[in-house]
Amino acid sequence: MTKYHPDTRFISDFAAGSLPMSQALCVSAHLHYCDDCKQKVAQLTDLGSTLFDKSAPVSFDLDFSSLMERIDSIPEENDHVISADISSSPNAAISSLPEALNKLTNNNLKSLNWRRIGKTFSYSEFNIGDPLRETSLFNIKAGGNVPKHVHEGDEITVVLKGSFSDQDDHYQVGDFIVRTSGEIHTPVAAQDEDCLCLSTLDAPIKMTNWFYRLLIPFASRTTQTA
Repeated sequence: MTKYHPDTRFISDFAAGSLPMSQALCVSAHLHYCDDCKQKVAQLTDLGSTLFDKSAPVSFDLDFSSLMERIDSIPEENDHVISADISSSPNAAISSLPEALNKLTNNNLKSLNWRRIGKTFSYSEFNIGDPLRETSLFNIKAGGNVPKHVHEGDEITVVLKGSFSDQDDHYQVGDFIVRTSGEIHTPVAAQDEDCLCLSTLDAPIKMTNWFYRLLIPFASRTTQTA
């Protein structure tokens, strides 16, 4: 059962259509798994419709359609680089993933440009036209981990398949986890299943091990400022 949810700000801004695309994608992914939050978004959307346009109630589907249209508008040159299939690519059932992610990945996770870090961790970046944030999928092999790192800004993670744990808790499919500047953790996947997550961050993360700092570009990349 989903335990971690977007807070009121994320829910209300998503309903208003005012979230950056990277964050809207994460909220939309969570809503795929959480009927309670989906209902809250629908209620806020209907309330906004009543306040600002009493003659034509607006449904939640219009907000979702707006997100899908934004995905469609990504220039072709920003599409993912297709690489040869690699054995470490996730093998999640595409049909079980959120529709927006299926659209972004062309229904083929294994064809994405996956970068492997060590034996158990791989990631694939999305260029979705949000220069202030980096958005990616990451996969942790069963029993493996993401190298220990420090957050220098905010990161949103949504679990799409499997589960992982850190020093604070255990996170399952649908959980919407927010990490803030200064937090340190080492996500570890459950022993029985690979863990696939969607993640977006607004500042670099810093690996505690120098070896991994050299291997992972987004660990040392400087985020643009507004």
